[in-house]
This record gives sequence, C-alpha cells and structure tokens, in this order.
Amino acid sequence: MTDLQLFSEISSLPSNLKQEVSTFVAHLKEKAKNKTLISDLQVEEPTVKYGTKLSDLLLKGPVFSETQIKNIEETRKSINKWRTK
Repeated sequence: MTDLQLFSEISSLPSNLKQEVSTFVAHLKEKAKNKTLISDLQVEEPTVKYGTKLSDLLLKGPVFSETQIKNIEETRKSINKWRTK
C-alpha cells in the first residue's frame, strides 16, 4: 500500500477511529525506539567455569541416556501409584 493510499484510507475513517490510528502509530514509534535502544546494548554473555559460555553449556551439555529415561518413567509410575492410594 502506498503512502497516498494509506493516507486516503485513514482520511476516510470516522474521527474516533482516526484517534485509534494515532494512538497505534504512537505505540509503534515507541516500540521501534525501545527496540533500537535494546539492540544498541552490548550485553556480554555470562561465562561458566573453564570459560564456557552459558548457551554452549545449555545446548551441548549432558543428556539422559535411554536407560536413565526409562528408569525415571518407571519411578514416576511407582510414585503415582503410591499417591493415588
């Protein structure tokens, strides 16, 4: 939609809706301003011991084996049976 088409559409709205459009535009401008402020910040990611980044630790960290998962599921079933008695 071109600027002229957008202006034409907004001009044809009733005054109460024009006010809503004005409020919405103000909101969009504020949102863009805040987004710019946030993107300008240079935040350093915290490191864990041995100089590992937290994101690397979370993404490449240890996972449960199939045997451990099966054991956890069996334990949960056992606990649930005990709780329902």
